[in-house]
Amino acid sequence: MTENLIKRYLLEKAYEEGKEKEIAIIGDNMYQDKMFNLFKQGKIEISELKFSLWLKNLKSRKMLFGSYLKECGYLAHQNRIIEVTEDENICTTSGLFLKGKKEKIIEPVGDCYCTQPNPLNLKGHLVINGVYANQLIYLARSCSNGSFTVGYYGDKDSLYTKKTLEYYKYLRNVLQNMTNNKCEETEDTILYSDKVYVLIYNTKPVLEKPTPVITRFSER
Repeated sequence: MTENLIKRYLLEKAYEEGKEKEIAIIGDNMYQDKMFNLFKQGKIEISELKFSLWLKNLKSRKMLFGSYLKECGYLAHQNRIIEVTEDENICTTSGLFLKGKKEKIIEPVGDCYCTQPNPLNLKGHLVINGVYANQLIYLARSCSNGSFTVGYYGDKDSLYTKKTLEYYKYLRNVLQNMTNNKCEETEDTILYSDKVYVLIYNTKPVLEKPTPVITRFSER
């Protein structure tokens, strides 16, 4: 269990327990830092079984978000894909066969500037599934010399999902100003249980042409 994953688990758990008002007072970042410190001090415990199930679902939905973007054609023919995520091994793009080079920026969840932003040049295609520290900085850089598909894929009944989608719908207005009204959105419900919301800039869907099936008939 890495620190970033433990913090995210504790934050999501608090939302599901109805503690959103308590979280709102100090913000996501300070709340998860507070809970992580309590965990390190042994004042709170984490059920390994519940954490394992949560982690399995997180990995699954990260992969499903990547598959959704790929099937929609947003990742086709991208030469360089940069993903912001909380863990090196839990990524939207890691399980996908893509033509472009894949790189990662590791950040904790949260929407403030609590860490020094990564100086990586973002000339390429930025992918984000969730809300992370320094996210607005990376999006601003991407608007200047790249493109992006960012959003969230999660359980539609989850309070954390609802909160994240609210944030992204607010973010759309910010990005509309940054991109001169060129930021588009798409929203969908998958299998009646998951919600996906994506903001798209400077890229158009490129759908792969199906390979024709040639049937040959032998002469008798």
